[in-house]
Amino acid sequence: MDHPITIKYGGFYAMKETKSTPAADIRELVTAVKAQMSELGYSQYTIDRMDAVWKNLASYCEEHNDGLLTAESARCFVWDIYGAVLGEKDTSQNVNRAVHILLDFQQFGMIFKQSHMTLKSFSDAFSPLFEGFLEKLRKDGFAEGSVRTWRSRLFRFEYFLANSGIDRFSQIELHHLNAYIETLAGFSSGTVGGTIKLLGRLSDYALANGWHSRSFSGSLPDVRRTHSYRLPTVFTPEEVERILASVDRDNAHGKRNYAVFLLVARLGLRISDVRLLRFDSIDWQNRRISITQKKTGVPLELPLPDDAGWAIIDYLKHGRPETDCGYIFVRHTAPFDALKNSFRETVVKAVQKAGVKVPADKPVGMHSFRHSIATAMLSNGAKLTEIAQTLGHTTPESTQTYISTDTELLRQCALEVDL
Repeated sequence: MDHPITIKYGGFYAMKETKSTPAADIRELVTAVKAQMSELGYSQYTIDRMDAVWKNLASYCEEHNDGLLTAESARCFVWDIYGAVLGEKDTSQNVNRAVHILLDFQQFGMIFKQSHMTLKSFSDAFSPLFEGFLEKLRKDGFAEGSVRTWRSRLFRFEYFLANSGIDRFSQIELHHLNAYIETLAGFSSGTVGGTIKLLGRLSDYALANGWHSRSFSGSLPDVRRTHSYRLPTVFTPEEVERILASVDRDNAHGKRNYAVFLLVARLGLRISDVRLLRFDSIDWQNRRISITQKKTGVPLELPLPDDAGWAIIDYLKHGRPETDCGYIFVRHTAPFDALKNSFRETVVKAVQKAGVKVPADKPVGMHSFRHSIATAMLSNGAKLTEIAQTLGHTTPESTQTYISTDTELLRQCALEVDL
């Protein structure tokens, strides 16, 4: 095995600074990046949004690191100013993107494109390999959502290869893969670990199908955790009711948000599944919801609570814009199509309005309702298998997380030690 990667601070990579990634004057770096973005055709609006983050980062570096940017100072900036972990999903996408642009340019002299910006298909040189690999993943039973995530990561990998002068997969050596992994410094542990696994699978597939003479899967870095998992935010049943009551249902947005909140808080549905609810997903006569989960591809059927049912009806009759969209919940601005947001900011505002106190280092979002319903079920004596069925988990490990959120159960499990 090559050099191990160490993770600290509960989830982001603290990769050592190397000679290839020296500290850089933050102001000079920002000036160079802005010029490069303009040359690449980024809009002034996008550059200005990034610059708002860079100004805060520059002030932070000048106060704490003599005006120099390093990967470590960038991580500390995001934690100290935004109370979040660089690269994690609960961190603002704009903050993540702005910081990573600087770090990428500092280390590699390039700005990596986001997969949804301009890349719609792989290049002719890599398309047969990558598309064949993704199709094999589908045949192996991976959910379509996972395949889409890996497709996005392959776009970024392809962009790196192109900028490294590689136009055939057979040209890749181990040092290329290690160099690419170094570009992920600052991303979450899940992203880096998942990308390493992806590269290993891809390398095995390339060998088996004649795209390369060897596989590098056994030579990629280890991933070692040195800090425990951050416990999720959990609301008490009373806090959940206060949050729900804080939603203003006198307007169309509020009616929609209230119905969405109830479906997640009462049933533990993922927000991705709530967004994709169609009219035929609900059996009104038998008061049942039937879906195929986006994340796992596994069917799930749950009872429709009365309050959630009435909230949906209220939204459909008095809040939903007139549109032919087949999804129940839609955007309230033209073209009134399917929702895409995570509702994180909506949840945060509702929590604040309800006066519910949440520690600064705890992420808050729709997932908090899922954690809360699971913890409540656990406290009421439900078995992990029952909780897993309700939440649509496919592995016991996913549900096992909730034991760590129930202090009383942890106390019951503690061993007495004779001193």
